[in-house]
Amino acid sequence: MKNVTTLKFWMMPNAGYDTSLNMGKEIADFEKLYPGVKVELSLIPWSQAWKKIMTAAKTKQLPDVFEIGNTWTKTMAAINALSDITAEANGEHLKDKFYASAWDTCEIRELDKVYSLPWAADVRLIFYRKDIFSKTGLTARNLDTWQSFEEACAALSGYRDNAGLVNAVGVGDLKDSGLVHEVAPWVWSAGGDFLTADGMMAGFQEREALRGIKFYFDLMHKGYAPITGRKVPGYPVNDFFAANRYSMIIISSVAAYNIPGFFERASRPEVLDKFGVAFLPAGPGGRFSFLGGYNLAISSYSEHREEAWQFIKYLTSKEFQIRQYKAASVLPTGIDALNALFHEGTDNEKVLIETYKNYGRSYKQVDAWGSIEFILVEFFGNIIDAIKNHSYSGDFLTRETNKYAEQVNYILSL
Repeated sequence: MKNVTTLKFWMMPNAGYDTSLNMGKEIADFEKLYPGVKVELSLIPWSQAWKKIMTAAKTKQLPDVFEIGNTWTKTMAAINALSDITAEANGEHLKDKFYASAWDTCEIRELDKVYSLPWAADVRLIFYRKDIFSKTGLTARNLDTWQSFEEACAALSGYRDNAGLVNAVGVGDLKDSGLVHEVAPWVWSAGGDFLTADGMMAGFQEREALRGIKFYFDLMHKGYAPITGRKVPGYPVNDFFAANRYSMIIISSVAAYNIPGFFERASRPEVLDKFGVAFLPAGPGGRFSFLGGYNLAISSYSEHREEAWQFIKYLTSKEFQIRQYKAASVLPTGIDALNALFHEGTDNEKVLIETYKNYGRSYKQVDAWGSIEFILVEFFGNIIDAIKNHSYSGDFLTRETNKYAEQVNYILSL
């Protein structure tokens, strides 16, 4: 009887579809291709993933294969949690098969080494209600710059339908890494960054970055993006797409799972007449969107490296990425998969692809980024709390910014 190799696989669930059911089918297909391999899937909530992976790395109890946020590669490689897969990736010329922006999250450039493969991507966009914009004399062009965007928010404030007040813009208020991802485009479009150019010190206390932070949270403070009174923190996804209580929402492109066919097909008039999508507004430093996503890594402690490599290759293949997009609206990182899905040239598709290719940006690679991200979550979470309890002010923002910049500088000095 042939020996069976068991691969342990940790991943985080995707919103909008049954991750366990869909991945179970994919795993079954992989096991048919490799009959000597069995895969044990464990789903880890995003809110617990960082701590669970880091704890497992310290005790050398990592699974063979695991999903990581695409900003985690360098930090986890620095603690020897990830296998160096440079030889395998170079041997199959994988770098040429993925978009550079996605591949950059897998490489540690100064070492010229690869520690993960890009699995899926997403970008921040503005989804908006075309019908409400039309009734208020607005178009997507009114969202093009910071100034015109704020003017549009003001014009939309107070709009009412038969069910009552419709808020101008929906944003998330969860205190997790997603909050940092929401703030980032505004910091960058202000001309700032979270760290200095050499990555040695905090940079978000500088004038440009602080201007971006203030602009974003002022949307909440001024009532354009209300966050008070929510029973459960999160993104008002249902309130925008189904309950019609917002004119806009700033959210990941993955939210398109609420309106299937929105980007790639022009054959849904009932959806296309109601919803549109727009770039995030350009600020004094340009136009940016946070390029998020997830990568796949092999544990440095895995005893089944060859089988694990075949598994992550399968999960990053063109065919799998196409199926994953159709199931969960997560963007492919592979060039062939993206081209196969998006070729009709719809207006919505153009916004999505141009954002992905031209405006998507991620964070500076530093070993301590994971720890820095948690400091920023606490910082921005405090701002949200201050807005909710009506204690937010310019002086508060300055004090908090300087306090947390000192914490980041301490981490970077270690």
